[in-house]
Order: sequence, then C-alpha cells, then structure tokens
Amino acid sequence: EPISLVQPDSAIVRRFAGDSLPVEIKFTTDRPLNYIQGLYDVAFTDTAGYTATYPDTLFFVPLDTLNPRQNLYTYSTLYRIPDTLPSYSVVRFKVSFEAGKNTFTTGQNYPQGKVSAYKEFRVDVR
Repeated sequence: EPISLVQPDSAIVRRFAGDSLPVEIKFTTDRPLNYIQGLYDVAFTDTAGYTATYPDTLFFVPLDTLNPRQNLYTYSTLYRIPDTLPSYSVVRFKVSFEAGKNTFTTGQNYPQGKVSAYKEFRVDVR
C-alpha cells in the first residue's frame, strides 16, 4: 500500500470539537519521493452529494532536495479540531505524494516516469 494511515487507525473517526487528533502517515513507493502533502476540507453538515474541494493545506513537504533521495517517509502531526465547529460537521482529509521524474539519467536505479497516489480519511464531529 503506497500510503498507510497509522493514526488515526480508521478511515472514519469521531471526535469532539476542540479535540486533538494525532496523525501519522507512512509513504512508500518504488521511486524517490518528490513531495508529500495533506489537504483538508471542513463541511458544516454531512450532506449527501457534498463534493470536497480540499481548500486548506495541513502540510506540504518537498523531498526532492534530500541527498540521497528517499522512497520511504513517515509524517506525523497533531491536528486540533476547531472548537467552533458545530456537531455533525465533517473534516475530510486527503493525503498524497508524487515520486519519480520524467527524464532518465545515468545511474538512475528506478524506472522513468512519475507516479502518485492519494488516500482520504475523515473526522465526524460529535
């Protein structure tokens, strides 16, 4: 699995407004990571047909400047659920990465081309 959600331990968790949510995500791919990012979207009600746009950034970590480049990375943070959110709000998260490059250079030990993946999880506010 290219993106593993360690914490929270489920794709859907319930928390109260003002609670802290530990987040730990493991990224694994066969090419060096260029970046990882986490976005989120707050919906004040869980309306059927709601489409998340993920306008806010939880994290963005460029990894293409590391030497040597890495294909494994673990990101940890603590997200505090805003205490102003009413009950039945939903905070949706989308974490993703991009890895690889479109050109091939001498000594490159991985295939040419970029790959990406994403995973979504959410917090239902009680």
